[in-house]
Amino acid sequence: MQVINSLQGKTILLVNTGSIKKKFIVERLKELGLKIIALHKEKNWAESLVDHFIIADNNNHAEAITAVERFMVRHPDLKIEGALTFWEQDVVLTSKIVDKFGFIGIPLTISSQVRNKYLFREFCRNNNLPAPKHKLIKNKEDLDYIARNFTFPCVIKPTCGAASLFVIKIENTYELVKFYNYLKDNLCKREEAVIRESDILVEEYIDGDEVDIDILVQNGEIRYYSITDNFKTREPYFVETGQIIPSLLPGNNQDELISMAKSTLEKLRVKNGCIHFEAKSTKNGAVPIEVNLRMGGDEVWSFVKGAWGCDLVENAAKIALGIDMGRIERGAKPNMYLMGQYFLPDFSGHLATFNVNEDIYGKKYLYDFQLFKQEGDAIFAPPEGYDYLGWVTVKANNAAEAQLNMQNAFSHFHYRIDKFTKENTSPQLWRAFENLRQLRSVVYANA
Repeated sequence: MQVINSLQGKTILLVNTGSIKKKFIVERLKELGLKIIALHKEKNWAESLVDHFIIADNNNHAEAITAVERFMVRHPDLKIEGALTFWEQDVVLTSKIVDKFGFIGIPLTISSQVRNKYLFREFCRNNNLPAPKHKLIKNKEDLDYIARNFTFPCVIKPTCGAASLFVIKIENTYELVKFYNYLKDNLCKREEAVIRESDILVEEYIDGDEVDIDILVQNGEIRYYSITDNFKTREPYFVETGQIIPSLLPGNNQDELISMAKSTLEKLRVKNGCIHFEAKSTKNGAVPIEVNLRMGGDEVWSFVKGAWGCDLVENAAKIALGIDMGRIERGAKPNMYLMGQYFLPDFSGHLATFNVNEDIYGKKYLYDFQLFKQEGDAIFAPPEGYDYLGWVTVKANNAAEAQLNMQNAFSHFHYRIDKFTKENTSPQLWRAFENLRQLRSVVYANA
């Protein structure tokens, strides 16, 4: 059983509010009675939910930490008791804050190693954990080495990133050179400093069933975990399409996955945190993909809460504040099956129409529907961008019923995207799109 909520009146530092898509998180923290101090570059949509803002550029870690220190001096009555983030780009900053002020969380020695995909692969290789063949590439000699020594297909990616950004499957040496040039030309143009400064990594492709393992660790002990199956992504850009919880994998495969995840976290010495662990179940066993040292995004919170009754936001806060979360007993059967699917663009353009049949709101199977774009908004599909319009989640008593419910649900939504043209696009947006097309030209040149 979960212990009674003891968060009322506690003060927590929220490192980055995130985009409007994260609003439900801040709302939940507020419902739990927390005083929220947000470290963010500016006041935003969260102003009505946050008690205080600390304004700083989170890309400049020294500036952000100094801003927190000054806030503490100016507000001695507001004792910040812990810090956490739900924003991937601020995981390392949060670790620095944890170390600086003696909070509970993930130390910098761990996050800096895990956040960098190359360093994490090296860690796995050096600690007898499964890892594909991998190499940093910086020049033609490195490309030649991969062409001679790696087995295709491979995956090329920045060493630091999130949400499959610039993660691309490559089938041969021609695509290796083509996409290397594409990443080299594009990474330096990104707003996020951590991505701009990334190296480029190539690793052999891992074939298998992809899953997310959501884990709560407190005092070195796994207090909760659950596994969600990911649907096949849209390759070559690994665009996520949907997921289902609980996992439909055989029990022995699930046991292999959690055993591998547990071993990985133990060897990393992760003692406290809410972890979103990406992995694959392969014919040769479970293989780690990435360890995200924060709660998973998008539908993860609602999936875990609906299927198993575990509130990841609440328990992430308890862990950060040093409050014993107890052990969450998971039943043999889920409360419900949940299936989610994204509304994805096939190409870049304007969202011309998004029509919703109002009958959908009367369907008992409807669990969640989120739409983040409005008619007229610009939508960028890979390789220009990685936008999605929103998602729909359905509930069911079993997986087969969930599939039927999803098919029925999607029949209630109809949308159209019109490709960008000079005539239907503002001059500023057209120039931006043309710049993106020029940058991506290396991808399509001689294709």
